[in-house]
Amino acid sequence: MSRGSSKLESVLAQAKAALARENMGSALVLYRKAMSMDKSNPRLMLRLGQVLVVTGFADEAIEVLKKAAKKRANHPETMVVLAQAYLSVGDVPAMHAALEKALLQDPGHGAAIMAMAKSHIDSGSLELAVEFLERVGDVENPDVLVLMAHGKVARELKDFDRAIGYFRSILENPDFVERFKRSARFEMGAIHDSLQEYDQAFEFYSQANGGHIHGHVAHPASIQSMWSSEVLDGIPRSTIQDERPVIIAGMPRSGTTLTEQIINAHPLGGTVGECPLMMQMVSRTLASNLNQERIDSYGIEYLGQLDRQAGTDPRRVVDKHMGTEKSLGLISRVLPGVRVIHALRDPRDCCLSAFFQNFGTNVQYSRDLTQLGEQYVAHRTMMDYWMETLDVPVFTNVYEEFVSDAEVHTRSIIGFLGLEFDDACLKFHESKDHVHTASATQVRKPVYQSRRQRWKNYEKHLGPLLEALGPYADGVLAEQSIWSGE
Repeated sequence: MSRGSSKLESVLAQAKAALARENMGSALVLYRKAMSMDKSNPRLMLRLGQVLVVTGFADEAIEVLKKAAKKRANHPETMVVLAQAYLSVGDVPAMHAALEKALLQDPGHGAAIMAMAKSHIDSGSLELAVEFLERVGDVENPDVLVLMAHGKVARELKDFDRAIGYFRSILENPDFVERFKRSARFEMGAIHDSLQEYDQAFEFYSQANGGHIHGHVAHPASIQSMWSSEVLDGIPRSTIQDERPVIIAGMPRSGTTLTEQIINAHPLGGTVGECPLMMQMVSRTLASNLNQERIDSYGIEYLGQLDRQAGTDPRRVVDKHMGTEKSLGLISRVLPGVRVIHALRDPRDCCLSAFFQNFGTNVQYSRDLTQLGEQYVAHRTMMDYWMETLDVPVFTNVYEEFVSDAEVHTRSIIGFLGLEFDDACLKFHESKDHVHTASATQVRKPVYQSRRQRWKNYEKHLGPLLEALGPYADGVLAEQSIWSGE
C-alpha cells in the first residue's frame, strides 16, 4: 500500500469511527479531507453527500451527489441519498425522480422503496403509498426496509395485526442490524399506544431508546454569556428590511410543525421547514466579529434561501430550525423585520412525545427521560432570557389553547403576523404538501382533545422525567402573550 493510500485509509477509518459516535461534525471534516485526497472517487462522494445531508448542507450535497451519479449512472444508493437532499430543500418532484431512477436500476431496493412509501405518507397520500407498494409487488427475499415500508403503511391503515407481523419479522431476524430493529421497536410502541396497551408501549419505546448514545443538554449560562446585552448592543442590525421571516422556537413535539402548517395553509404563507442556515451562521464566527458588512451579507444570504425554497410570493415564511433558542441573538440582528413564535406545550406531554419519537441521529437528548427534562428546563431558561433581552415581537403559542379553541387561537396567530384571517388555516390537515418533519403524520389529522394529558397514561413510568423537570413538573405554562419586545 502506498503512503498516500495509507493516509486515506486512516482518514476513512477516523470518519467511520466518528459516525459510530454520531459525531457528525467530525465526520464531515474527515470526509471533506478524504475527498481532497481522492477527488474523483464516487464512493467517497456518496459518503460525503450522506453526511452533508445530515448536517444541513443540502445544496452542497446535491452538487456532490450529482457528480457521483455521473460516474455511476443511476446508482441506487446514490439516487436515494440525492433524493434525501432534494427533500431537504423542498424539491419533492426531484426527490421522486431520483427514487424512480433508483428503482429502475434495482426494483427491490429497500431504501428507495421505503423512501417513496414514506414520502406519500408524509404528503397525506396514504392511498398513493398503498398503490406504490402494490406496484412494487412481492420482492423475493425482501430487504429489511421493504418490510419496514409495508409495516408503516399497515400501521397507518390501522391494520395493526398485519403491521405487527412485519415488525416482528424484523425483530426476530438475527441477520438484521440493530438500528433497523430499533426503528421496529418505535413502530411497535406506537401500535400498542394506539391499542391503549400502555405498559407494552412504554416497554417498546424504552427498548428503542436504550443503547443509544445520549446527547448533551444545552448550557444556558454559556449562551447568555456569549450573547449578553453588552455584546448584542455592539452588533449592528442589518440594513436590509424584510418582514417575511417568521421563526418558530420550541422543544421537539411542542406544536412547532402544527403552527408551521397553519401558517403555510394561508394563501400568503410559506415555509422552509427546518432550515439549518441560521445555525450554520452562528457557528461561523465570534459575535465580536459581526460588523455591518457581515451582518448585511448574512441577511442577503438568508433571504436568498427563502427565495429559493419558498419563492417570492409569500408575505410570511416560516423557519422552524432545531435549536432556535441558540440563534435568536443573531436572528435579532440579521433579520430586523422578524417575528418569533414560541411554541409551548404541557412539558410532560411534550417530553413524553419526544421520547416516543424516532429522531434517528438527531435530538440525542430525547433518548433519556432525565435529559429530556433537563433540556426542557434549559430551553425555557433561554427563552425567558431572550424575552427579557431582545426587542423583537414574540407570540407565546400555547398548544393546549389551540386544542381548546382552534379558531380563536388561529386568528390570534395570523393577526400577530399582520395577515387577514383565511379559513384555509383551519383546514391545514387537508393539505397535500409534503411535510418533512417527525410530526408529518400528526399534522395530517385534526387536533383532538385526546392529545392533551397523554402523559397520565404513563405516569408510573415518568419518575426520572418529573424529577428533572423541577418547577415545570406540574405542567406550568406561560400565560398567553401576543406581543413581547417590539
